[in-house]
Amino acid sequence: MRYHGDGRAPVRVVLAAGGTGGHVYPALAVAEEIRRLRPKARLLCIGGDRLEARVVPAAGYCFRAISVHGLAGRGLSGLSGRVRAAAELLAGIPLWQSLSALRAFRPHIALGTGGYVSGPVLLGARLLGIPGLAVEGNRTPGLTSRAVARMVEAVAVAWPELEEFFSHHVPVSARVVVTGLPIRRELLEMTRQAGASALGLDPARRALVVFGGSLGSRRINEALVGALRLMCDDPRLRQLQVLHATGRQHPVALGPDEARSIAPCYRSLPYLESEYAAALAAADLVVSRAGASTVAELTARGLPAVLIPWSGAAGGEQALNAEPMAKAGAAVVVADADLSSERLAVVLRDLLWDDERRARMAEASRSLGHPEAAERVAELALDLAERYRRSAGRSGGRSA
Repeated sequence: MRYHGDGRAPVRVVLAAGGTGGHVYPALAVAEEIRRLRPKARLLCIGGDRLEARVVPAAGYCFRAISVHGLAGRGLSGLSGRVRAAAELLAGIPLWQSLSALRAFRPHIALGTGGYVSGPVLLGARLLGIPGLAVEGNRTPGLTSRAVARMVEAVAVAWPELEEFFSHHVPVSARVVVTGLPIRRELLEMTRQAGASALGLDPARRALVVFGGSLGSRRINEALVGALRLMCDDPRLRQLQVLHATGRQHPVALGPDEARSIAPCYRSLPYLESEYAAALAAADLVVSRAGASTVAELTARGLPAVLIPWSGAAGGEQALNAEPMAKAGAAVVVADADLSSERLAVVLRDLLWDDERRARMAEASRSLGHPEAAERVAELALDLAERYRRSAGRSGGRSA
């Protein structure tokens, strides 16, 4: 599908995403592609008060926050937070705020990439007769995704089996398209040389990149620090470059003095934000959780990985996300319950010094990737927007 437009007033696009990087960054990837395909397009991102409130404006996009939170209370303060979230939903506050934003902006398409914010925004679009597009990256759609699928004209999915799921197991009339999960162009285009240079690394040396998602993971941090201590008698460790993103909530890291004696090329930092593209470009091996966006990014770049699916993910979705990489031989999967310093040390010893095995894993990873996903989703969104504009023009509407 290739969108050409018709030279009329700029297309207006609303993107709804929030909560974690796994929802926010795919939205930014699609926004980037829409801007590339239609430089005069007007975009508005709607989200909550979490990561998106910081990174979306920093990326140069207009942002509007609505009051929406998960009933599980994550990011809120226990019972009081859940009560507040339930009260907001019962009062219809997220929906009314979404309707207000949509009426003011008058978009030609509303696109949701996940998080609780997608629900009220896409429902509001449905009530106003604006076409909707949902993007689903996990292999097991959650309750919000299933509900949203009933409100939209199209669902873009990351995995082929989801096409059958949405077509047969959920009663929707929406078109279902396998696109892959959108990845930011920067992550695809940065070279190893440029990535290493940006991080002060040597591109000729092996680099291990470790992170636990946007919130970090104490279990992964403790396992890595312990594994490095167990490997201290291996002289090759002194040449290994380790980039360890601890997360701001769980800053467990190797101390400077200990790093100098065990792994002098070890570096810890709270979060990979602006450094994330450079880190993936420089990496020879990645240790991480198995969120949908992480898996999509690793495969789009063709990176071998050690995946530790988060056991707290709803419906075991991270374990399912990791499954295709494991089956293809692109990743070693360690269950959350089985993760220990000893187990991680064994896996790292097996992989870090075996260049041939990592090369096979990288090729397998690449075979699963969809580097074109952001462009395909952007084209799908623009096609739906153009159909809406033509329909509105025929009916004498004000949308064009």
